[in-house]
Amino acid sequence: MMTARRPSRLVVTLVCVVLVLIVGAVVWVSSQNNDSNSSAVTTSSSPPNASKPLSSPTATVAQDANFLADVTQVDPSLSTYEHQSGNVALRSLLTDGSAFCAFLQRDGNMDDAMVSVAVGARSVETRTHLPLSVTTFNSIDSVALLTLCPALHTLVPAPVMSRIRKLGESLALRQN
Repeated sequence: MMTARRPSRLVVTLVCVVLVLIVGAVVWVSSQNNDSNSSAVTTSSSPPNASKPLSSPTATVAQDANFLADVTQVDPSLSTYEHQSGNVALRSLLTDGSAFCAFLQRDGNMDDAMVSVAVGARSVETRTHLPLSVTTFNSIDSVALLTLCPALHTLVPAPVMSRIRKLGESLALRQN
């Protein structure tokens, strides 16, 4: 009997590192374009489009379960976090994943959605104890796109979405 070969933690880690690099490059290019396209710099303490209401994704229990299983595989620190914090961790991870989808849907901009989730998570970190690393947020956001809000793929730059789909394929192989 043939068994599916599971990718090693190294492969999953490398995929996450590639995602971090891609997202960083997209953010950098986006900021360069914004700098060259605007003559005045504006600062704001509120997120863009904050006046528009947020709409959380309608996920099934199965989608929530897949999200939690996948996000803890992508980022091993989240597996540890889940074991140590139990229901608080599960609620925190689901909230952050759903929030990313809601911000992405409202703002239509992946960078703004990622920043909004990080700002929100940081504001409640003393209660949730969520690891506050770039890898953690990239993992949550990538897996949320795959499992909680796949209809929003069109709002993500094609090269980034390609890498996220490869992550999804890797996760699917691990579950078989």
